[in-house]
Amino acid sequence: MRHFFASTENRVFAALSLLATLALLFFVAPQNAALRFLKLPLANNDPFYISFLVLAILSFGAIFFFREYRQWRKNLTTLLFIWLPGMLILSYGINGSNNFHYIFPITLGAYCILGGILIAIRYVKHQQSKQSPEADSLSRGQWFRAQGLPSLLFVLFATTIFFSAGIYRLGNFAAVDEPLWLESRIGKYWHNIEQRDWKGTRVSDKPGITVSIASGPGLWFYNPKEFKTLRFEGEILNINGIKQFYIAFRLPLLIIITLFLPLFYFLLERLVGRRNALLSYALLATSPVLVGIAKIINPDSLLWVFTPLALLSYLVFLKRGFYRYLILSGILFGLALLTKYVANILFVFLFGVFFLEYLYHPKMTALSIATFIKKYLGDLALFVFVTLTTFYVIFPAVWVKPSKLITSTLYSQAFEKVAPLFLIIIAAILFDQWLNRSRLTTLLIVFLSRIKSLLAILLGAVFLSSMLFVIFNTWGNMHFYDFMDLLSSPKTIKTKSDFLGIFFTNFYPLLFGVTPMVFLGLLLSPFFLLKRKFYESESLRLAFYLIVFILLYYVGGTVNNVASIVRYQIIIFPLAAIIAGVALEHALTTLHKKFSVQNIPTPVLAASGLLFLGTISLLFTPFPLSYASTLLPAKYHIDMKDMGPGSYEMAQKLNTLPNAKDLLIWTDKDGVCKFFIGRCKRGRNYTTLRRDGLDYIVVSSTRESRTGKMMSSEITHNVPGLIRFDQYYQKKNPLFEIDINGRPNHFVKVFKFEE
Repeated sequence: MRHFFASTENRVFAALSLLATLALLFFVAPQNAALRFLKLPLANNDPFYISFLVLAILSFGAIFFFREYRQWRKNLTTLLFIWLPGMLILSYGINGSNNFHYIFPITLGAYCILGGILIAIRYVKHQQSKQSPEADSLSRGQWFRAQGLPSLLFVLFATTIFFSAGIYRLGNFAAVDEPLWLESRIGKYWHNIEQRDWKGTRVSDKPGITVSIASGPGLWFYNPKEFKTLRFEGEILNINGIKQFYIAFRLPLLIIITLFLPLFYFLLERLVGRRNALLSYALLATSPVLVGIAKIINPDSLLWVFTPLALLSYLVFLKRGFYRYLILSGILFGLALLTKYVANILFVFLFGVFFLEYLYHPKMTALSIATFIKKYLGDLALFVFVTLTTFYVIFPAVWVKPSKLITSTLYSQAFEKVAPLFLIIIAAILFDQWLNRSRLTTLLIVFLSRIKSLLAILLGAVFLSSMLFVIFNTWGNMHFYDFMDLLSSPKTIKTKSDFLGIFFTNFYPLLFGVTPMVFLGLLLSPFFLLKRKFYESESLRLAFYLIVFILLYYVGGTVNNVASIVRYQIIIFPLAAIIAGVALEHALTTLHKKFSVQNIPTPVLAASGLLFLGTISLLFTPFPLSYASTLLPAKYHIDMKDMGPGSYEMAQKLNTLPNAKDLLIWTDKDGVCKFFIGRCKRGRNYTTLRRDGLDYIVVSSTRESRTGKMMSSEITHNVPGLIRFDQYYQKKNPLFEIDINGRPNHFVKVFKFEE
């Protein structure tokens, strides 16, 4: 200690640190009962603000006076140490009072982030000094040349197809739940940013921050208040220019999704090579469900982009050892959490990848288990830091309430049931690592290593048998489980089914919501896991990891008693396309090697064939989010909780009726009202409907269950003037009918109102 103060610069730094600590101590004292005896008799806080500014200037001045200005990391470290005691006191004060100006919690947050960055840089340099990452010396230009012009043109063309399919008729529909974002949340988010109401930027429990940012440019052209759904006695008014309004907010979101799309190809190429990447990208870019969700302003529209990309980037890091991929993964995962908290499932899986990597990655077995655990936990800590930093920086509500970092992750609704078990496992591994030299963890991994082939076969068998059961149950008139009925009430499915029924139901929207080629690839994929030492193939190992993720996702939903409708499992669809791409590539290679099939198509040619078939599916799917495979019997569909397909088309049919402007219709969803030129009502004010002269009734198949439940009490009590809307769903001979994607059980119908 005496040696430390022998240096003039250290004495100056210590003096500045003491002054900063005292200034913050006296500043915090009035707001905390335990420190109130230190309160100074000051009229206001102006002397403190001046002292903070002066001390900050002196701190910078002293550092640049005593140190070489180019040594920025050393200088920043010194600055942080100077203010460390003061920041601890400030943190104590902020936790005990809400009376501090927002600049102080923001300053404290910035201080923690800077400190974390310095620690992260030190950690990365230390790790890189001990290892030799896989060769990846290609410059950007060399990488592009290595892909070849045909491959790059293919990626561009596939991306263009995705965007073209997304922009087609972009304004010609009104989606369920969109009004929450268009009429309230997006405008509220940006208004509160402008007003510096940081707490007010929490506009949803999703939280949907990325949605508000991505669709925000629409505010440059339209004021949402002018397009707000107006209701009087259940009446919803038509608004001129609604199509252009929708396009203004949907188009920026679609553009952002399209710009992220090629990142799938880049990461897949880095992970499993060009051939697998091309086939997977062709299937992904032409997925009708993914095109459909990209058209809608909803957190799920971005969740399917950020979450799988975060997973792929993390796996690329594990393969190549370059920390830029880990940082990219953390940023993408942060964006995923800013989109929807259900993304937390990825963190559980990434922790599980620790076991998968050591068991199935050939290079990892050369490391001692203790060394591997130590490095893996360090890398995971860096990943968490980048994730939380991204979340913090982009979500202003966290600036003034940092505790949301916890309530958005470990204590989020999507994580609450598994959080205790998860924390116990982490604590056990840490305890075993530092106090028991990883003896217990080593025993567990050694045991799993002995049965890893059997374990892979078992997981593959569960995946395959589940798919086959769902397929044959569906083709057999749903004798064992009625998946459509179960999915009609996804959050109360527990009252209708057992554990296995819920688990199997999750596969139904996936298998029949993908194109036939993806369907085929999914069925083939488990068979390649039977191959001895399949894990020596990067692509098969990736397919295995993704299969494990899908099973984990479905088990998580089953444990929480929630059935995964299409939107609830939207992040699974791109993963299914990747699995299918890998399986189809291996099928082609197997045909070539084992069965002497000549003239195996080149990667670009094979991918072009898949792209062509996928484009055909898009062309013959007017409502892409409600897509159902041709392998699904025509009497079924998968979109039991649809987002309002057919509303625009039905409104256009109604608009052709004589005196359409004078007609009054009742509908079970708002979308029809947005485009109908006459009068349109929701609700069940029977007296008003009869008084105003109801002309037509519009019903949709996916609202039958809801309408029946809401009317059950009214029917029982025979409410005066009751109109039996529930009977129109099964009524024959409608005036107009639209079958969604040609499926008769998925319809929108119009009937003349008759007693």
